[in-house]
Parts: sequence; structure tokens; C-alpha cells
Amino acid sequence: MNDAIELRLDPATAEDLRDALYNLGEHQAAGRPIPHMDTDTSRRLGVLLRDLDIRLGGSGRFA
Repeated sequence: MNDAIELRLDPATAEDLRDALYNLGEHQAAGRPIPHMDTDTSRRLGVLLRDLDIRLGGSGRFA
């Protein structure tokens, strides 16, 4: 795949992403509340989202 986008994740960010996606799926499937993220999780996922947006051609800023 020539146009692949690759991001390397440290274990903590990978776990945060897994948990966020799981919680979103449970929220959509069963109406389960999405738990509040602590500051460190929010920061790690924010960096991941910024990096992903940049690799997709965006500015890395969401306003």
C-alpha cells in the first residue's frame, strides 16, 4: 500500500485509544455512558489526533 499512513504508538497511548474506541462502541450499542478521561489520557489522545490529522493533510488544529 503506497499511500499508507503509519503512526507509532507507545503502550499507554495504544491502551487509551483501545479503551476510547471500546467505550464509544458500547455507548452507541447500549447507551452506556462514556467515562470521563483523565488529563494524561486526554493529552495523549490529543497528540495522536493532531498527528493523524497532519498525516491526512490537515493542519493538526481543530477549531
